[in-house]
Amino acid sequence: MKKKIFLLIAGILCLFGFTVKAEASAPSTIKAGNLTPITNYINGVQASLKTTSNGQYLYCEIVNLLFPRNKTLTLGTEVDKGFAYILNNKPKTGDSNKNYYIMQMAVWWYKDILNGGNNNVSANTKTYCTKNRSTHDVCGKIYNLVEGAKKYQVVKGKMSFDDAAIKFTKSGEYYVSDKISFSSTNLTSLGSLKLVKAPTGSSIIESTINSTNKAGTFKIKVPTNSVKEGETINFSVEINANYNTYSVYDYFYGSAYQRVIYDVVYAKSHPLSASKTFSITKEITPKDTNLLTIYKVDQDGNSLKNATLTLYKGNCLNTTCLNSNSYASWKTTTSPKIFIDIPTGYYTIEETNTPTGYTTATKGLIYIKNPNESYNYTVVNVKKSEVKPVKISKTDITGENEIAGATLIIRDSNNKEVASWVSTTSPKYLTLAKGEYTLIEKYAPIDYKLTTNIVEFKVDELGNVMVRNEEGKYVLVEYISIINETNDTINVSKLDKSTNDYLAGAKLVIKNEKGDIVTTWVTTGESYNVALTAGDYTLEETSVPAGYDSNNEVIYFRVLENGTLMIKNSSGEYELANGIIIYNVPVLEEETVIVPKTGLTSILTYTFGTLTLASGAYLLMKNGQFSI
Repeated sequence: MKKKIFLLIAGILCLFGFTVKAEASAPSTIKAGNLTPITNYINGVQASLKTTSNGQYLYCEIVNLLFPRNKTLTLGTEVDKGFAYILNNKPKTGDSNKNYYIMQMAVWWYKDILNGGNNNVSANTKTYCTKNRSTHDVCGKIYNLVEGAKKYQVVKGKMSFDDAAIKFTKSGEYYVSDKISFSSTNLTSLGSLKLVKAPTGSSIIESTINSTNKAGTFKIKVPTNSVKEGETINFSVEINANYNTYSVYDYFYGSAYQRVIYDVVYAKSHPLSASKTFSITKEITPKDTNLLTIYKVDQDGNSLKNATLTLYKGNCLNTTCLNSNSYASWKTTTSPKIFIDIPTGYYTIEETNTPTGYTTATKGLIYIKNPNESYNYTVVNVKKSEVKPVKISKTDITGENEIAGATLIIRDSNNKEVASWVSTTSPKYLTLAKGEYTLIEKYAPIDYKLTTNIVEFKVDELGNVMVRNEEGKYVLVEYISIINETNDTINVSKLDKSTNDYLAGAKLVIKNEKGDIVTTWVTTGESYNVALTAGDYTLEETSVPAGYDSNNEVIYFRVLENGTLMIKNSSGEYELANGIIIYNVPVLEEETVIVPKTGLTSILTYTFGTLTLASGAYLLMKNGQFSI
């Protein structure tokens, strides 16, 4: 009866998914229960059901060690995060024993991967399950759990406000901001937006952000009477949140016994916060004079001190600005620089000293057109730490799989090499200065064609990337992708010389230019296809089919970088070819012609008779007694 109750509880736990304990610590000890044999859902592979004394599942890490039944086990260590993925994604087949079997097999298989062997699950079983994962339900679920565990990475929570500069526009008695965007991923909870050091009467309006969607937009309004004329105020908005990470632990009794993974996932909460700072400057009301206000801020809109700015008369945007044309030079503070009654015309502003930790701002052109207007200009510096790295992805033609082994080179606009690396199974991230670049592939990965396209791209001061498209226009992209196609296959046909039919039973071998064997096979009733990297090769026959003469010809051929096949002709020159054909000639049997036996007498009789007739005819014609 107790066993039935236990199995019922275990089945219910399995049907309703995994067990997660939030903000709890793993117990220092647990007591193991019994071990119960269950069905072999994969032929020949046994996995017994193992539990604690209170019915919680246990999964052993190593096969063929004793299960410490009814013994008190001690807390071991946190196991690899891949096991958290397995425990968080339990199957729901409706059969608790089958669910347990799948989980135990997945734990064994993943432990083999971590240890680099096949001690728990044989290579044959893994091969069988991999090949039959689409048709064998249990194999498919085991395979998916293992693949998920291999790829699993701890995902931290993230949240941020957009980095766009926000403007405040006067609307009645308030300054109202542009829409401000907020986004997040992997959060378990989200607090409320909060204004910090904002003037009295300020508030958040039109917010679409809540604890359910954890993203959206909002605006801020600030009373106009809270800002004095010519004054700049700074304040910020903040928000707090939490995200979880998950841990799984194992337990042990002694070295002769199995270490077991406890079927509980522990969630740990981590706090997060994000903020964005704003500035509002109330302009001085002009009195029939020109007014130029120049702001100095970072990329978040915060006022920036200790930069030296120079304002030049005239347009020297694309040339060197002359000291003789300097109109004003100053060191920035938290307040903007204001010029009253500035003459009309063009002015160039340049940063001649940059604050530590920031990139130098680009030159700017200001046009004072009318004598009775106000003009504003903002000089922006970007934190060097905020410059986004350029992502470069090296993939196959699907665009999904990163390819290792390609040698890639980046050059700047002066053709100077600025980076060179060999690709891996992860994208490359580089921090590049603002400018124009080219990206080429010098060497292709094994089994892939060399990419001959030259990628032309630009990087701005924030690390944003624009790539030149086929029309010659630069378009904004999230990352640079350079693609390789797999090597073309070479088609080899073995034919009967007399009939052109496919010939089975011949053994052929392909060697590279060093004489190393690349591949060997026995021909069948169809062509053989093989993918080869660029290089020189030979093809020859090492075993002849029964009933055919041996073909001793060695065929020399070449595969180009683009997959083109070239075969050496009798003159020693390489010619373009679509495939390779190697013939065999059937063995010819000698024929014996049997002549019927005849007596010598008969032969002589025919011979003399013929001569006699001929002689008689000649005499008659000579005597004129016969004519034709």
